[in-house]
Amino acid sequence: MKKIPTMFVRDETLRGHPVTSEVKPECQWVLDGEGVPTSKLDGTNMKVVDGVMSKRQKPKSGEYDEASYVECERTNPADRWAFEAFDSIQPLAEDGIYELLGPKIQGNRHCYENHTLVRVVPFSADLEIPADHLRDRSFEGLQDFLSRSRDEGIVFHHPDGRMAKI
Repeated sequence: MKKIPTMFVRDETLRGHPVTSEVKPECQWVLDGEGVPTSKLDGTNMKVVDGVMSKRQKPKSGEYDEASYVECERTNPADRWAFEAFDSIQPLAEDGIYELLGPKIQGNRHCYENHTLVRVVPFSADLEIPADHLRDRSFEGLQDFLSRSRDEGIVFHHPDGRMAKI
């Protein structure tokens, strides 16, 4: 899975590379009101295909777009929380991209009591942000929404498969 583009151009000259209010042309569809907004989750990126779970592994080069998935192993202690979540899904997890969330994952900002896999592609309906909560998709509107939200960010899903994030 290719990295999801950030909606706004980053200022590469400043520390932290903050986003500017300039929209990337390939993400204009979001400002045009297209696509469904969902909560961006702060967990560990996982993939399930044909009942086999894999984790996203960033290459040593640091180029996240070149990251690949590596099959999880039950004998690997680093994969224990992933299998705790995977084994709790009944029936088995559907194919897709998931975020692993829970007490031992990324500080558990979403306050999960147990390790859980949440499907993000295709997205789970419970991640959808209601239209009345996010009426203004301008830079300022999104900034205001995120300042009042516990979410890490927003991912927009276009019906044709495109995605964009902030």
